[in-house]
Amino acid sequence: MTEEDKKLISKYMGWNYSEALGIYYYDPERIEQRNLDSNDASLCVKEMQKRGDWEHNFMDYVAGSQRWNYHQCIAWLLNAENFFAAMAQWLKEGKK
Repeated sequence: MTEEDKKLISKYMGWNYSEALGIYYYDPERIEQRNLDSNDASLCVKEMQKRGDWEHNFMDYVAGSQRWNYHQCIAWLLNAENFFAAMAQWLKEGKK
C-alpha cells in the first residue's frame, strides 16, 4: 500500500498523521498508531456502516470490480491487505 493510499484511508476515517513520529493515529489525547491491520479494517467497516457506504457503495464496488457476489467479497475482504487495497481504490475512484 502506498503512502497516498494510507492518506486517503486516514482522511476518510478522520485519523491524523504525525510528521515527527511518522505514524497515523486517531486520538490526540492518546496517540495510538494505526497499523492498517484487521483491527483497523473493522473500524473502517463500522465507519462505512455509520455513513451508509458499506452495503450499497463499497460492497457494490468490490463485487462489481471483481465480478463476485457478496459472499465471495466478504471472504476476500477478511484479509486486511485485500480490504485496504480495495478501500484505497474505491476512495481513489470517488466512492461511487
